[in-house]
Amino acid sequence: MEPEEFLNLFCEAGLTAFDRLEGQFAIALYDAVEQQIYLARDSFGTYQLYRARGAGWVGYADTMSSLMKVRGVSHEIDSAAVSYFLKEGWAPPFTTFSMPVRPVRPGHLEVLTITSEQFQKLPPRPAEYLPVRRRSRPADLLALLRQSVRDSGPVDGLRVGISLSGGIDSAAITALLSEAFPETKLYSYTVGFGEDDPEIQGARATAAHFGTRHHELILTPCSIEELIEETVDILGNPGGYDELPCLHALWKQAGKEVDLLYSGNISDAIFSGMSTHWRLWKAKRFSPCSHLFAGVTPARWSYHHLSDAVADPCSVGRVTPEEFRHWSSSARTQFDALASDLFAWDERTGAQTTLARHHGLEMRLPFAQRSLIDFALRISDRDKVNVLGVKRILRRAMAPMLPTSMTRRKKGLQHLRYDGAMQDMMIRLGERYLSLERVSARGILNASSSERLKEQIQQGLTATNFRFAWNAILFEVWCQRILDPSLEARG
Repeated sequence: MEPEEFLNLFCEAGLTAFDRLEGQFAIALYDAVEQQIYLARDSFGTYQLYRARGAGWVGYADTMSSLMKVRGVSHEIDSAAVSYFLKEGWAPPFTTFSMPVRPVRPGHLEVLTITSEQFQKLPPRPAEYLPVRRRSRPADLLALLRQSVRDSGPVDGLRVGISLSGGIDSAAITALLSEAFPETKLYSYTVGFGEDDPEIQGARATAAHFGTRHHELILTPCSIEELIEETVDILGNPGGYDELPCLHALWKQAGKEVDLLYSGNISDAIFSGMSTHWRLWKAKRFSPCSHLFAGVTPARWSYHHLSDAVADPCSVGRVTPEEFRHWSSSARTQFDALASDLFAWDERTGAQTTLARHHGLEMRLPFAQRSLIDFALRISDRDKVNVLGVKRILRRAMAPMLPTSMTRRKKGLQHLRYDGAMQDMMIRLGERYLSLERVSARGILNASSSERLKEQIQQGLTATNFRFAWNAILFEVWCQRILDPSLEARG
């Protein structure tokens, strides 16, 4: 829907106009008559939008750094958000590191005045869905996927690229684009850390099958090190995932060749494709036998990662309130997991769109269509996850369009090399950003915990201490690049 169309609809239908929005959107609308601001985002926050308030004013912007420079915005740090970030790599939903600056809630309409705020969940609303009792047909899903890709299809004259991974999601988008727009030349892009990286191998096979003009970017620790500050500058609200500097470099290249960039993002959330969904299925299926596995391994799970028991994240220097609880600690079904995500989604999707926009790319996410989310809310858990793995109905739906090697391909994650070169990089970054003097002077991170983490990396780099150190380093980079300049700008 074009902005002019929505304005006309809003004038006719009022707040119900927001219920009719489809696909990707972020809207800020000021009603001068009612003295109200209406802010809304799609279910997975594919475009970033932030708000802040002070004495006698309310502000909004598409970057948090813009709001932090406004005179009158407190520079108070949200210690609970920082604490969660240091462990998980993202600030919890509805938060940033800055206490007064908040993301507009994905999938919600927020109505703000100088003195009040109201929140309204936008469709689809999980509470309105009945329990599922029958299986769904893969053919129905394929029809919806085809329609979604056609609806988001290329505009004449625009060059089209695909962010290609090793998984089925981006392979599905490639197949559907090739079918819907056979005359369109497709470019594809992937990034990884070497020839043995599953992302590189899987994407290369998909590109070869569909004949895309394929580009690969192999990164080294030195190249990642050079990208960190620039990535934080662009995002303003950083994520701890090491993939974001990688995507920044890849999409910088893509921006020179294409105008639209398609992605399979959001499929994992709606069709249960993450390791957390697999663990949920196993917990439900094997819960009577769980006592048999107690104490078998010293490893432990955070919400998204397997962590070894000898490493801990940095801690903040003061006691924090109750942290956000991810659905993995309470969900009983895959429906519960999706319902929770639709109520409380973080900024990971919007971060990728922001990076793409910085390089002149319009990111299109066909899985963000409401029709697909609606379908995912109506299907049974066993259509999503069963003994054969995750995203079962999506794999079955794409069987007519993808070779078996792709529909059965397991999800592969980028292979960071925890070798001497990566260890050297983390030691350098630790000394640069987490020196005892710097951490103590800022007074946010606990200095002893950061020193302990640096010592562990000196002794040997692991996936866990890498991630915890990376998050702490990224937070300090944010402080230097975003927080400190905003304080200077306000005098």
